[in-house]
Amino acid sequence: MIDRIAGVGARFRDLVRRSLAARLLTIALASIVGLVAGGVIAYDQFNRQMLRLLIDPELSAVTDNLLGNAMPGLAGEVALRDVPYDPRYTQPLSGRYYQIARIGDDGVLAVQFRSPSLFGADLALSEELRSQLTAPDATLAAQFFNVTGPDAEPLRLMARVQEIPNLEGRYLFLVGVDPRAVLAPAAALVGLAFALFVAFCAIMVAAASALQVRIGLEPLRDLRRDIASVRRGDLEKLADVYPAELQPVAEELNALVNHNREVVERARRHVGNLAHALKTPIAVLKNAANHETGGDAAILRQSVEEMETFVERQLRRARVAARAEAGAGAQAPTIAYRTPVLRNLEDLIFMMEQKYDTQKPVDIVLESEGDVTFRGEREDLLEMASNLIDNACKYGRSSVIVRLVRPAAEPALFEIVVEDDGPGLSDADIARAMTRGARLDEAAPGQGLGLSILRETVDLYAGDLLFERSVLGGLKARLRLPATD
Repeated sequence: MIDRIAGVGARFRDLVRRSLAARLLTIALASIVGLVAGGVIAYDQFNRQMLRLLIDPELSAVTDNLLGNAMPGLAGEVALRDVPYDPRYTQPLSGRYYQIARIGDDGVLAVQFRSPSLFGADLALSEELRSQLTAPDATLAAQFFNVTGPDAEPLRLMARVQEIPNLEGRYLFLVGVDPRAVLAPAAALVGLAFALFVAFCAIMVAAASALQVRIGLEPLRDLRRDIASVRRGDLEKLADVYPAELQPVAEELNALVNHNREVVERARRHVGNLAHALKTPIAVLKNAANHETGGDAAILRQSVEEMETFVERQLRRARVAARAEAGAGAQAPTIAYRTPVLRNLEDLIFMMEQKYDTQKPVDIVLESEGDVTFRGEREDLLEMASNLIDNACKYGRSSVIVRLVRPAAEPALFEIVVEDDGPGLSDADIARAMTRGARLDEAAPGQGLGLSILRETVDLYAGDLLFERSVLGGLKARLRLPATD
């Protein structure tokens, strides 16, 4: 049981630590509990004050009346010249009683006079209370107690020890009143008022907390929505319309977005400078190899071409790696970029048709139900799509189909599907192509189906690249990338 309570407490602390709304609601719940506890305490104090204001004065008045009318009786006992005027002291078990008892030397009480309302019974005192009242040094001042009456009702009791002229010894005067008869009407009314007041305060606290959660936390929801818009590319930066407590956060996020762009652009400039620096030496070597004759000329040309291919591949890899590192996450580099897909695919297909027009007849068909927006950069989209379309044109016989699809079940993604009627791949080759770093045509010049660079760019955008058999007989490549509104 203790372990279960500890587990619940740990989960509650974790919830409060992770949720501002849970903190506000916890504070509201604690306030409501405090209000209820305060109402109970206030109601109890009200009843105590009502006893002092309404009951105790009556007890004092009746006790003074008994003391003023006490006198010696014929047999040496205490007697009363006149009884209290209130007729309820004469009605049996009416809730109003008085009693006069002589305190013996041994502390034993000998009742000598009691009100007719006691109906022959005595006001019972606990042993502790009796010892306190009958002690030799007992105070003569009036004392008030709450005891149980003869009819098992609660009783407000006043006790006073007094000596009576012409009578030996000390006498204990007891006067009791059932407070329910006096306080019940007022207690019911005040209790209802207290309950309504506490309920009203609790409702107001709950309503205020709900408004705090709904309205007070609204700027946080706005900030979250705007961050998502920046990530999708709908906004270039966060707006400056947040409360003073959130404005520094928004400014830091804008600074982070700007820094991210600067790092990416800096990496691109470095890559471009490196490419420019290497292009001239490689061109000189290539030109020299083309004019070279002899047995080593073919080896030199092949080496230069491999070096050129390797440099191109590593430059692309460096650009992707730099952006990935600067982005600090797969989704981060896509911040604030929006690229329409259909128009770029049309331009890319036009260029592919021009490229292969002189090599072999290839019919490239583009199918789309509408345009979508890529959450990323145009250069990356063209690089990924051109790699797949170029390979389809290279290995296809005469037909290539490019489809732009947005799955209804996944509106945050879109697919570029490229199919050809070439020889395709076996199941084993498809399995290899799905492996990171795969290359299926090591003997062919150029990149061919070397997919490492393409896969790194796809991974950069948290996308996916799948290969299947095409209904045209060749290869079917499905490129899945993030979309935005």
